[in-house]
Amino acid sequence: MIPVIVKDDFETKFSRIAKRLHLKYKNLELYRMAFTHKTYGNEHNCPYNERLEFLGDAILDFLVGEYLYNKFPDMPEGELSKTRAKFVCTEANAEYSKLLKLNEGLLLGKGEAAQGGNTKPTVLADLFEAFLGAVYLDLGIGKVRKILNQVIFSRFEAIDQGFFVDYKSELQEYIQAESRESLIYNYQEEGPSHDKTYLVQVMHEGVVLGSGLGKSKNKAEQAAAKDALSKMAR
Repeated sequence: MIPVIVKDDFETKFSRIAKRLHLKYKNLELYRMAFTHKTYGNEHNCPYNERLEFLGDAILDFLVGEYLYNKFPDMPEGELSKTRAKFVCTEANAEYSKLLKLNEGLLLGKGEAAQGGNTKPTVLADLFEAFLGAVYLDLGIGKVRKILNQVIFSRFEAIDQGFFVDYKSELQEYIQAESRESLIYNYQEEGPSHDKTYLVQVMHEGVVLGSGLGKSKNKAEQAAAKDALSKMAR
């Protein structure tokens, strides 16, 4: 695909992001690609961020795995994998994107923008990975480590406090120890299509175990599972 220069205010927005992150970037077009959603790329016939997302995902997995390996020398492989999965997942990556305020520079197609794409966890998670891919190509793996230290590695100090705990999996394991019946998650949606709130009830054998609210189905499910586990512990 031949790059097309699109007139927009991306450079101004990205300059603010880079200044906050002390990012002395060299190749602006790499970051433009990282911040370009497929819908915007298709509308303007310009490169979008899927390839950079692929690269950033691999780098993120490697660096978090490397950090865990060195940080917790006595942790067995299974626990290392589970811990990494808590800190490297769609919901977690979307949170990192918001912490860095990357969505301020996100380029979306008109339809995706109207549907609130700049708040969707999947879009924000992909943006975070693509951004890491761009930083790696532009400034090297050392700068990527510094960014991860800011938004991820510092949080491992609180690893026992349940940051990004997968409450759904914990509840499933708890229930399966006692019953073969599956958990059922029932949904209700409130609000306009671009700003929905989900109310979820988690049920087992016709009994409501817990309920939760969230801006995505996954967040609401996690909140409902957490509520169920809390009630069971009483």
